Amino acid sequence: MSCLAAVLPLCLTASTTAVAGRPGGRQDTPVVDPGYLYSQLYAMSKAFSYRISGADGDPRNAADPFNVPPTVNGWQELVAYWKGQLTNQRVNTQLAAFATAMDHYFRRTGGYRFDSDDVEVTIPGASCAGQRVLLAAHPDETPVPNDIVGLIDSGTTSGTTGFGAARRHITDSNLGNEGAYDGLSGVALTLAEYHALLAWYQANGTYPKRTLKVTLLDASRGKTPTGLFTREGSAYYASHLIPAGPQGRYVLFANMDSLGLNYPAYHLGTEFYWNNVTGGGVPPWFTFIRAAPAAPNPAYPDTGAGSPGANIAANAAAIAQARTDLRAAIAAGFSQQGTKYGFTMPLENPLRYNQPGQAPNPYSGVVPTKPAYLAADLDRFSPVRDDTDALEDEQAFFNRGIPGFTVSGVKNSNIDENPYPASVSDAIKSTPIIGYAGNQSTFQLGNNTPQPGMTTVAVAAAPGDTTVKVADVANLAPGQPIFVGTGADTEYGQISAVGTAGAGGTGVTLTAPLARAHPGGVPFTVNENQPVGYLSDSIEHLNYFAAGAPHGRQPQQPTEGLKRALELPAQWTSLLLSGDGYLGTVAHPGKPVAYFETTPARPDATLTVTFDAGFSRDAKGRTDGLKYYWDFGDGTHAVGARVTHTYTAARYADVKLAVGRGRDWGLYRQAVAVDSPTGAAPRTNPCGTFDPDESARLISAAQKGTDR
Repeated sequence: MSCLAAVLPLCLTASTTAVAGRPGGRQDTPVVDPGYLYSQLYAMSKAFSYRISGADGDPRNAADPFNVPPTVNGWQELVAYWKGQLTNQRVNTQLAAFATAMDHYFRRTGGYRFDSDDVEVTIPGASCAGQRVLLAAHPDETPVPNDIVGLIDSGTTSGTTGFGAARRHITDSNLGNEGAYDGLSGVALTLAEYHALLAWYQANGTYPKRTLKVTLLDASRGKTPTGLFTREGSAYYASHLIPAGPQGRYVLFANMDSLGLNYPAYHLGTEFYWNNVTGGGVPPWFTFIRAAPAAPNPAYPDTGAGSPGANIAANAAAIAQARTDLRAAIAAGFSQQGTKYGFTMPLENPLRYNQPGQAPNPYSGVVPTKPAYLAADLDRFSPVRDDTDALEDEQAFFNRGIPGFTVSGVKNSNIDENPYPASVSDAIKSTPIIGYAGNQSTFQLGNNTPQPGMTTVAVAAAPGDTTVKVADVANLAPGQPIFVGTGADTEYGQISAVGTAGAGGTGVTLTAPLARAHPGGVPFTVNENQPVGYLSDSIEHLNYFAAGAPHGRQPQQPTEGLKRALELPAQWTSLLLSGDGYLGTVAHPGKPVAYFETTPARPDATLTVTFDAGFSRDAKGRTDGLKYYWDFGDGTHAVGARVTHTYTAARYADVKLAVGRGRDWGLYRQAVAVDSPTGAAPRTNPCGTFDPDESARLISAAQKGTDR
């Protein structure tokens, strides 16, 4: 694909920027190129604004008249650019020739006219293609709320329930917003991690053992009635794109969420942040790493066979191993980055507003540094924790018992992060303030940030209660989303009615009963998204919050703080993915790599299945001249790269594929659950491999079948 020169301020597909810093010779581990990572983030931020799928024309047709300019809605253009980067050999070495991009369209809720797309790039594994590693991010932003008309027509000027709220929704919305932190930072990390992995394989003459999948989980940032993100793309992927049989299983899910405001960067590039301007000593940003829980918990309860907790318990050994490997990879990343940067972090912001009259000290000309990447910092600032809230895209995968994690920067004003002025009350500090960069719970990053209706529980509430007594209902109204509680006990709901004052407070009726107990005094807050545009999620603001300056020496260069905050999680994620239990390594194939997928991926209610071997490649990554032979597992056979077959009855079909060039053949099998068969799947190798006798028989049949 050619560079989108008309869209991007700089072209990365064939530039020296894209490959700058690629190590030469043999590499012990993947090495993330921070210059490449930031150049991708900068380019995408400046090119693709307000990325809302379903509102940017037909994704199958770039010329659709409803595909608006990318500075208005850049969703279509971002997807095209991302696919082009991952499949471009000049950017990602010759191994990118083995990559296949596929679109998975679905219609999101909310009355959208056009489809969304869980776009995905796949590199099939050479020796265990039946097991998959998924690297993911979300590409979209929160749409302008659809309650504007009702707010305008409310008859009140209230900033939470009336015209004031409508005006804020419009003027401070994501319209024209870059979404550099909320969406694009994670997308940029997927590009950089993929870039590092392929450069590592290329340098060593090796190839992935297992199948690598990289995806953009679309329609993530819509809003539910409870104010939470809809995460429709992850739900669609988990329910529609994961096969039911022993092949196609996921050994790891790695989700790159909002990053840049995380360790080792300091708040505004200084230890003299707002919550201790005089004394200093404010630590760096916290990195939130939420892993598949080691055991069922309230967010993933065990309610019987097939429930999230039961699935987690059934795969507990693999989840425990993944968590051990994740922590080891983080430790290795700290060590690698510490060695690279001398175990220090520069504080780039020289201003000190702790003098009489708030006059800053003169700049000494010397950039102060703080110790960083220390072993003790790992568990203090980057601990691996159970996912206890199930609020992001990982939920759909953890529900299925898939090992994995989500990594993100700041989202929470909990005990880990409280960058408030000392004058702010403890009640406010302990209450998540919704919305910077569209995230679930963030904190005060600017003065006079508009706040939603906030009160407290007046009388302790018990599980099963639908009425909660609160201290104040001044800014509460029916229909509003709310959250109640703190920390891991926070839960979300919606107001159905507001009662009258009485003993112990005023009763607020919820649309669904509470799941947890909440003592008196805990926060009860309207889950009203802080308008993202109030602070504008731009690349300049992201640099500023990570380092105290809008950019580096040039506008297109990063601050050191933001560069390091992006590089560290990308580095340890790459180390984890490259491990032998995940992608692993084998010698570069000397024969074709065979692999197929089906449409539908889960043919639960049909006898007709389409088989696609277009993912297969010869040893040089080519498709030209390949021969394809199929055994459908029911006594019938076919040839061709993409074939459709109708079975006569429901069955678990052991489908076999042989892909040949000359005298060399590659083989793959997958047990396909056609029309919801009863009974167990065939006992075939989860890697999709064959024993020697099976291989010989299939190759013999393929040679005869393709010579006709």
